[in-house]
Amino acid sequence: MLLKFSKAGRIWRITPEKHILVQILFAFFLCGATAGWLVAVENPKHTGTKLEGYATGVTPESITVFDKKGQERKILTGKDYTSIVGLGAEVTVWYKDEGGVYHLEDIQSSNEGFFLPANRIRENIKRIIILPRSEGVENTQGLSAAISRYLQDNAGWFVAPPELGEEIANRTENNPSSLDAIDPKTGQIDMQQFLEAQGSLVTRIAQETRVDAVLAIKVVKVKATVRASVASWDDMTEAVASNKTRALSKLTIEGGRGWVYAATVDMNLWSRSGKLLWKKRRGFAALGFQMGMGSTYRARPLTEIYENREALETWLATTLGELAPRATYTAPGQVSPELRKQLEKAKSTAQER
Repeated sequence: MLLKFSKAGRIWRITPEKHILVQILFAFFLCGATAGWLVAVENPKHTGTKLEGYATGVTPESITVFDKKGQERKILTGKDYTSIVGLGAEVTVWYKDEGGVYHLEDIQSSNEGFFLPANRIRENIKRIIILPRSEGVENTQGLSAAISRYLQDNAGWFVAPPELGEEIANRTENNPSSLDAIDPKTGQIDMQQFLEAQGSLVTRIAQETRVDAVLAIKVVKVKATVRASVASWDDMTEAVASNKTRALSKLTIEGGRGWVYAATVDMNLWSRSGKLLWKKRRGFAALGFQMGMGSTYRARPLTEIYENREALETWLATTLGELAPRATYTAPGQVSPELRKQLEKAKSTAQER
């Protein structure tokens, strides 16, 4: 400990070798910078300067951050973040000043990022295919179908049957997995390596299905924090208390004291050339409901969530709204008849295969 306090709150002992640090600490208090010291205590691994803002420039060598004071700072990264941090993404960085040159120590990015302006993405895409995946979550097909309908109705895109993309991915050798991108020295996933491998797969899918883009959707099972019967995780909150019981619902270990299992959706939109255009991660639904006041939960399958059409549409609009704003009109012809015919033809072809 830098300082050791007695019960009365007075300084009991200051080691001589830490004398300079003590002076700095007192200077922080005198300048009213207590908050900065607290952050350093909460994040001991960060020794550099903390900066919060928005990414206004991302190159293979650097990131430019426009902070909340209206100042812009270019920080050298030492690695390529162009496939991880999107333009306009909200970021928190820690950096070190080495002779007037700023070097990145660590970075945290928001759950959503655009690598091209949303309007350019919509203009350049006419046909897409969805590549669905799931980890630990069942009955995810309904979610993929709902996302497909939303994009058809609001972006005007033709969405090819996902079965085509799944078939290509299943027969592709070296199908990329996040396990392959784990750094054996640190035990952490190298997202750059993983995204490059993923880009190669989507390029092949796009070429064989003749689409402009591939939307990879992965539904994963995570733990959500529960406080006062409200679950919170990945930009999502949902009440998990239930006054209703279903005759056929089973009690399972879907949660415990202070937590519940939940489904989160990871989405990456790729161009046909393998460039990441947009990414989004957001919680979808809690997978358990509390029974009574205790920590016993009943299973809540995704099929039950699909029945609440209004809640599903609200989630789609909130999650995909920046990529494809909800249409302000409601008409059966939001998607052209020609695209409807193409969709039906593609579905028929997939069923024949």
